[in-house]
Amino acid sequence: WLSQLESSRWLHNLSALINAASFVVATVDKHARPVLVHCSDGWDRTPQITTLAKIMLDSYYRTFEGFQTLVELEWIAFGHKFADRCGHGNGASDPNERCPVFLQWLDCIYQLFTQNRTAFEFNEMFLLKLANHTYTCLYGTFLCNTDFERTTAKLETRTLSIWNLLN
Repeated sequence: WLSQLESSRWLHNLSALINAASFVVATVDKHARPVLVHCSDGWDRTPQITTLAKIMLDSYYRTFEGFQTLVELEWIAFGHKFADRCGHGNGASDPNERCPVFLQWLDCIYQLFTQNRTAFEFNEMFLLKLANHTYTCLYGTFLCNTDFERTTAKLETRTLSIWNLLN
C-alpha cells in the first residue's frame, strides 16, 4: 500500500499545493503584495492554490458558511470541470479528463485541519461527507462543469444541494 501511495505522488502533490498556497499567503500577508495565480488551463491547480490561501488567510473560510461560499464561488461558479474530473454524466466518457482535483484539495484542507483543529468550525466528518458525495451523484452540486450546464439540466429544482445535508 505504501509503495502504491509513493508511486502515485499523492503526498508530494499535497505538499506542493500547500507550499504554493503558503507562498501566496506570505506574499499577501507579510509583504502586502498582490499575487496572480494561474496554472496552465486555470481549471485545476488555480482554485486549489487560491482557495487554500484564502482558508489560511481568513478565518471566515474556516466556518461552515465561509467554506460553502468558497466552494460555490471559486470552484462551482468559476467553472471547475466537476463532471469531467469526477466522470459524471454521459459527456464525461474521456478517462484522460478524470482527475481527483477536488478530492486532493479536500485532503489539503484536512492536512491543515489536523494541524490546528480549533481554527476550523467543521471537522473531518464534514470533509469526508463532502468528498464522498462529490462522487455519489446523490446531490446536484457537483454534477456539471458549468453554471450553464446546471441551469440547462434544471438541477436547482430537480436535485438537492449537498449543503442541505452538511448544514
